[in-house]
Amino acid sequence: MTKAHGLARSLIVIVSVCIGLTAAVASASSVLVAFPGAQGHGRYSEGGRGGRMVVVTTLEDKGPGSLRACMQAEGPRNCIFKVGGVIQLKRPIIVKAENSFLSVLGQTAPGGGILITISETNKDKKHTPLVVKGGHDVILRHIRVRPRFPNSVKNVDAITVENSRRVYIDHVSGSWATDENFNSHGDATELTVAHSIFGEGLEKHSKCALLGSDPRQPQKITFWQNACISNSDRNPDDNHYGGSCIDIVNNLFFNAKSEWGEIFSQYPGGTPVSYVGNYFKAGPSTDRVTYAINWNAIETIDGPNIYQRDNETWAPEEKSVVLVAPDTTQYIVAKPPCPISVEAIVSARQAYDNVVRRAGAFPRDDVDRRLVRGIGVIDKPGRGKILRAAGDLPVIESGTPFKDEDEDGMPDMIEGRFGADATVADPWQDSDGDGWPNFDQVMEALSEERIAGTLLR
Repeated sequence: MTKAHGLARSLIVIVSVCIGLTAAVASASSVLVAFPGAQGHGRYSEGGRGGRMVVVTTLEDKGPGSLRACMQAEGPRNCIFKVGGVIQLKRPIIVKAENSFLSVLGQTAPGGGILITISETNKDKKHTPLVVKGGHDVILRHIRVRPRFPNSVKNVDAITVENSRRVYIDHVSGSWATDENFNSHGDATELTVAHSIFGEGLEKHSKCALLGSDPRQPQKITFWQNACISNSDRNPDDNHYGGSCIDIVNNLFFNAKSEWGEIFSQYPGGTPVSYVGNYFKAGPSTDRVTYAINWNAIETIDGPNIYQRDNETWAPEEKSVVLVAPDTTQYIVAKPPCPISVEAIVSARQAYDNVVRRAGAFPRDDVDRRLVRGIGVIDKPGRGKILRAAGDLPVIESGTPFKDEDEDGMPDMIEGRFGADATVADPWQDSDGDGWPNFDQVMEALSEERIAGTLLR
């Protein structure tokens, strides 16, 4: 072998090693979940990881520094709030394909956090405040969405995820929709909705969540540790193709009127769904006899496959919540149709406690505090009612933004906990060597401190 050939071979080996290392780094990065503790089918959402920090400095509907400007920009990015309060939208904010790779991080907001509302109609009759349509890799955390239309204005959700994938909704609060408080529409898949409160959908069409709405193919959806409070029905509603993986795990359902878990089976293969560790609690608005898990025979093509385990119901003496409707028992299966997407499954009673303490956007506003108080003590009567009109918006304190002198999106006071340098922009470094970028750890710490009420500035 000549020296030239030897050198060429050495270079090939070096290049191969470098390529291998690059691939290993990329592989390691790709296995990170959306944030520490993320679970369910949406857990691999990239969000804005690795992208720039876009600072929200105004509560205006649009323009520089607005939430709309951040959410409808392009490229990986993270919406960091330097202002707290109410954002009064004039038109919906729609995240499309070109707006993907987005994290909206309400836990960064000062004061009482962020509340989004809308009350102006438009000629297009599109009034849902937040919509992810055809997008991917989107994370929404600690945001309240409370539209305020009369119930005569139809088809208003609080949040819609449509034809999108790898979306993670976490610690979000939605109320006063005239359609669903949460709507998964079309081919929405690889979706997690977690630790959220969906309450007081407005009659005549009061709904908590529609998880299977006009899909064209199988879906993967997780509904985990949420509260549905005082919604007439669709608590939640499932209607999916066979081959889907739908997990309803450790939720608290309170004060439904006539329908709790509705399962339709109008697509080939029949709806496959797992109900595990949920607590269904009757309230003042609940009919005398209701069914927690209920197949609806309308336009059924194939029978559903329903797995249920460790679910509990409670009702006062004059009412009854039957766990499985009599005509639904024929579709109960012995094994989950898919492996359950949540690892940290707890009992229904523990889920009750977890949801009461931790669900919704934090710090909780007056609406969520009222809704959660109304749930009451486990195995005891609660209070609440299904509304026909939106309530008053709560006052949200503006507060003082945290100091971030290096403008890396992380509060200077927290960075040191994870080895980050408060004088250097180092959000995507792993300063403590635990496999997580500094930014992901700091955002999770902010979330936990919001929940605990211990955040200092």
